[in-house]
Amino acid sequence: MNKLSMSWFGIILTLYLISCFGFGWGNWCVVACGFSVVMLLLESDYLNYYLVSEWFGMDQLSVLMVVLCFIVLSISLIGSCKDLKLNKDYSDRSGESMVELVILISLGSMVFFCLSTWMDFYFFFEFSLIPTFWLILSWGYQPERLQAGLYMIMYTVAASLPLLIGLVAFWFWVGSDNMLLSKCLSLALITKKSSWVWLCISLGFMVKLPVYFFHGWLPKAHVEAPLSGSMILAGVLLKFGAYGIIRIFWMTQLPMTEVMVMVLAFGVWGGVMSSCVCICQSDLKSLIAYSSIGHMAVSLGGILTMYSLGKTAAVCVLFAHGLCSPCLFALAASVYDVVGTRNVVLSKGILRVFPMFSVVWLMACILNMGFPPSLNFFGELFCVAPMMWLNMWFLIPGGLMVFLSACYCLSLYSWVNHGVMSEMIHPISGISVRYLYMGGYISIVLIGSFLMLDFFFV
Repeated sequence: MNKLSMSWFGIILTLYLISCFGFGWGNWCVVACGFSVVMLLLESDYLNYYLVSEWFGMDQLSVLMVVLCFIVLSISLIGSCKDLKLNKDYSDRSGESMVELVILISLGSMVFFCLSTWMDFYFFFEFSLIPTFWLILSWGYQPERLQAGLYMIMYTVAASLPLLIGLVAFWFWVGSDNMLLSKCLSLALITKKSSWVWLCISLGFMVKLPVYFFHGWLPKAHVEAPLSGSMILAGVLLKFGAYGIIRIFWMTQLPMTEVMVMVLAFGVWGGVMSSCVCICQSDLKSLIAYSSIGHMAVSLGGILTMYSLGKTAAVCVLFAHGLCSPCLFALAASVYDVVGTRNVVLSKGILRVFPMFSVVWLMACILNMGFPPSLNFFGELFCVAPMMWLNMWFLIPGGLMVFLSACYCLSLYSWVNHGVMSEMIHPISGISVRYLYMGGYISIVLIGSFLMLDFFFV
């Protein structure tokens, strides 16, 4: 692993955080956090699974997901500072409560990615629902936020019941809930019937991913959530499903079966359908939410091919999407600040008023569509290739997903930035510089990541 490139990654994060805050004693805390990321990366030589304690185990994938949580937490707090109400009015503590809730979700996610026992794994898998539901319910913008929260709870809890039953059954068969012990004993259902057991257990992960047809809760949750909630949901919580599937495969050592091929075909064609829906959307947040479903379908396709290249490429897609999607949500929120609506028809002509802001939009859109040599490009390319190795017919949905991704990303950029300037745009409002810092940092990280692909290919 190239430790020099990892140091460069952490130093960029530190400088970015310093630039987003004013001068004062708080900068020392920011510097300490930035260099703690550097030290975490320098110590991440977990090429194999390593038990830190009885409850915690880490490998390179866990470290990468923890770093992603830290970065998304930072940019979500910076991007949503308007919602946090960081002012001198100490009588209004709603902003502070929101910060505490966002930090709680992020810390719970970090613990989830480091657990080595699958019952604790399940607890923290479901634990994220409670603060996320409260975040949507308390700081959502529309009256429909209660319905959106209930949709999320119903989908995820109902699908997680088979997962709980399967994990309890594993506990009785193996005699322990330790993932590493289960992998070493290889006692977890390596038979023909295991494919249907795997399907029932993975249903909870597929809803969290989410796979198309199980996605009904995601656009509603994104549209009704505040900015920080959307950024945490897209950047971190959607990674729970893919991470869980990777861990189940690693723990049980299941072989490729016909059921997995069926789920693979179902998932990638669902990604094509969600990409088609993106082109028809008029709401910015809903469009970005459906694009997340398409990208998660690409990563699911890479994982289910059972090739090591597919799994490593899926991890690249997860990390890249975890940075791109929160950035797009922050840009959509900034458009709402200026125009007062998220409708793409009513927010045209941003380029005429805020040209630098349009540059950030351009970078976010081309990175989201997989512009070479960004990390998104390598992730999507190496996810589609193993699907072709499995069966050449997968070239059709894989190619369509990549092509439609470029279509709706370019359409999104042209809808918002080009055309006759909308009368609803208020040029005197201005654009906060925090969006420019955020877009610039994410662009540098994702474009420069090809210099350290050995860190992301885990």
